[in-house]
Amino acid sequence: MGIRTVAAVGIAVLLVPIATAWLLLRGSLAQLDGKLDSMPVSHSVAIERDALGVPTIRAASREDLAFATGFVHGQDRFFEMDLYRRLASGELAELVGVRGLEQDRQARLFGFRRVARLSLQEASPEQRSILEAYARGVNAGLNGLRSRPWEYWVLRSTPRPWAPEDTFLVTHSMWWQLQYRGFATERIRAAINSRLRGPDCAGGWKCGLQFLYPARTGWDAPLSSLDAPGATFSTPPVPGPDVLDVRSGAATAVGLRATSADAALRPMSADTGLQSMSAELPADSVPAIGSNNWAVAGRLTATGAALVANDMHLEARVPNVWYRVRLTIPAGRNEPGLDLNGLTLPGAPLLIAGSNGYVAWGFTNSYGSWSDLKPARCVAATDARTEVIHVQGGADVSLEVRWGSAGVVFAQEPDGKQCWFASWLAQVPAATNLNLMSLERATSVEQVLSLAPGIGIPHQNLVVGDRSGHIGWTIAGRIPTDEGPDRADGTSPFTTPQTHPRLLDPPGGRIWTANARVTGDPVAEAQIGGDRASVGAYYDLGARARQIHDDLLAIEAPATPADMLRIQLDDRAVFLSRWHDLLTELLDEQALAQHPRRVQLRRLVVTWDSRASVDSVGYRLVRDFRERTQVAVWTMILEALGLEPGAATPIPMQFEGPLWTLVTERPPHLLAASYATWRDFLLAQVDTTIDEAEAACGSLARCTWGRHHPVAIRHPLSSGLPFLARFLDMPVVELPGDHRMPRVQDGPIGASERFAVSPGHEDQGYIHFPGGQSGHPLSPYYRAGFEAWARGTPLPFLPGPAQHRLTLYTH
Repeated sequence: MGIRTVAAVGIAVLLVPIATAWLLLRGSLAQLDGKLDSMPVSHSVAIERDALGVPTIRAASREDLAFATGFVHGQDRFFEMDLYRRLASGELAELVGVRGLEQDRQARLFGFRRVARLSLQEASPEQRSILEAYARGVNAGLNGLRSRPWEYWVLRSTPRPWAPEDTFLVTHSMWWQLQYRGFATERIRAAINSRLRGPDCAGGWKCGLQFLYPARTGWDAPLSSLDAPGATFSTPPVPGPDVLDVRSGAATAVGLRATSADAALRPMSADTGLQSMSAELPADSVPAIGSNNWAVAGRLTATGAALVANDMHLEARVPNVWYRVRLTIPAGRNEPGLDLNGLTLPGAPLLIAGSNGYVAWGFTNSYGSWSDLKPARCVAATDARTEVIHVQGGADVSLEVRWGSAGVVFAQEPDGKQCWFASWLAQVPAATNLNLMSLERATSVEQVLSLAPGIGIPHQNLVVGDRSGHIGWTIAGRIPTDEGPDRADGTSPFTTPQTHPRLLDPPGGRIWTANARVTGDPVAEAQIGGDRASVGAYYDLGARARQIHDDLLAIEAPATPADMLRIQLDDRAVFLSRWHDLLTELLDEQALAQHPRRVQLRRLVVTWDSRASVDSVGYRLVRDFRERTQVAVWTMILEALGLEPGAATPIPMQFEGPLWTLVTERPPHLLAASYATWRDFLLAQVDTTIDEAEAACGSLARCTWGRHHPVAIRHPLSSGLPFLARFLDMPVVELPGDHRMPRVQDGPIGASERFAVSPGHEDQGYIHFPGGQSGHPLSPYYRAGFEAWARGTPLPFLPGPAQHRLTLYTH
């Protein structure tokens, strides 16, 4: 055999597996054109896709529409859906091995697989029929691929069929992402409360806790006429040394003792090959998941219809969280047609946010008292079950889950006697349902507000507007009437349309929410916050909401979608302005003498452009100084109380209120003894800021904001396949924006979508997504739309002309 022959054989040996892998990869691409017979639909269904891969589905019935929605979800996004259901059910390790084991241990405590089955049993016959049709569609789409989705080849696994109950598990995964961090907050707050001295002021909460966890701050911009933006309120007094004495407090921390819960409060490690799906964020410097939405009444818009804008902030990943669709049913003899435009969540057969032509709606996370974590003797756990966690490539793991009347045992102290018991509304079957689907046929804001109390989703600020110009706000989610410490245990009845928080057509003609305190009505506050309303209800700081409010008031001409986009992209540093002034005043002649690095920092800060722009050095330095000061103050307080700072001790989201009071009033007893004065303390933070910036950038002048937080949106498997990362991930870009302004962007945390639309005028609306429709890297729709999202260039809200057509037939 000659050398050439040997070489040819060798090349063939190499090419065969490469070609096989390529064929398998292409085999899992969605089918875009053609006809499929023997589909379980009542009439033929058309699936048309535009240039971005957005499907318009035309069906004759709601069940057929659900089937076809499941079909496109199953073909384009099955792996994403599978991760969602496994995250909630505690079945990740079965797919990804030991990398998912810790997440599974925590999820199994709440028994969401059992809860999902009970929620399915409680669904109406119509809802069960739609869920069953959707599941059939998902499985038909999955089985219609010539090869299983590519991720399963990588993981050496086979996809498990979709079941109707899995849709509820997908909803439970959103409960997890949006509310689970409340357990960390509750645990440290209880620990601080137990160490503060002084009297109780409300429900066992010490008066001093109201300073550290304020119910409100000067940034609040609530909707209620009882507490208009800028209204005065009583700032909780600075705790005296008889309550909290940092200066003579403990010099070293005794710490929160490490328990199994501490691991639960940390994110799944990103270096394991499966990036975090839980999006756990341990401190205010990396704030809670949130969103913006607002509505403008028709009397203030160019069309006369209400104008609704929404951008939901989540940790962006590949593929994008949402899936864009248009769902249509022609009008019948006795029933109007259906024309839904907006976003779906893969795993569910309904429109999450968007417009039905009569009303448009969007969501932001509503922080409140939806869970509880309380200490009790471990003997209070009177029941137990054994969970078996299957681990791919390893032995099964057994987990004992214990519970009692106080909830499930979330953690146990090392002494074996004290336990932490958790209860969560997510565990209540009636708190999760398919009633959001009722909005599809709603024709007025009033109707939507009446439907909202029965919607079973993680609690959201629902903002809605209709084509007649009306606007409204309410909470979408089941709210217990019990406002005490046991409200999350599932024994309380829920509010009704007559007792549920709501606001219809406020006099100003504008509604806005941004995860902060929405209402000043004490009744509504108590419903949202329960007995914790007096010490905060986990609200985010109101700075973002205030800036949105001010932007809305600044619109002079009749409002248009373009005005909404300008607000969504507003990156002005309103929140940091006073910190900029504090820093420049601090760096006076005395502070600058013999300190050339401080001189350079001051020069860069003084010339900032007051925006979180990518090339701004001044913004980054002011922001870093504020963050460094916040962490240092929080650390001083924790150490004085004998608590150890760390991931299990998150900074309160409203801590800006007490922080600003401390750095401006400068009470000596709340300053650590290692500093002579507050001025010395603040200058030390300046020097640390300089040290950290130079270490990160080489010099202060190179420390731009964009360099600090490049936006890297990654596929869950790319860190385990680094040689394919550029192929799997979105392009890394530098973008303007930050947490405390309308344009939220810090690394991958930012707008998972943006849209603005007037119902009845959808052709004038726009929409954005940080990624494409398909989860397949060979699809032309994998990155479609990413560049427009990054640049802030509007894309039409309605899908464009059809470029592909797939028809599903019954025969």
